[in-house]
Amino acid sequence: MRNSATHNGKDLAREIALLKAQLEELSDSVNDAGNSIVARGGEAVEETLRSARELIAKYGDTAKSIVNETAKLKNKATDTLIEHTEARPLTTLAAIVGIGFLAGWLCRRN
Repeated sequence: MRNSATHNGKDLAREIALLKAQLEELSDSVNDAGNSIVARGGEAVEETLRSARELIAKYGDTAKSIVNETAKLKNKATDTLIEHTEARPLTTLAAIVGIGFLAGWLCRRN
């Protein structure tokens, strides 16, 4: 009986050592995979940033000119509206009342 217990203890110790070795191999494999994923993620981020910089360089000036033109158009429309309001105050008031009536009629509840 004692030999059987010693034999089982040796088998158990061998199995534990084998499991430890397998666990270390698995840990190394997971670390390598994690490092690979991090490296690929870093490359993807760098590629995205490079593409974004190219897009900004390509269309940045166009966007600025569009913003400037839009601001000029807004100022021109504001000035035109003020001029028409000062020149024809009753027509402006009638237009506002008409728009209000139309909006009220369209939004009325049944």
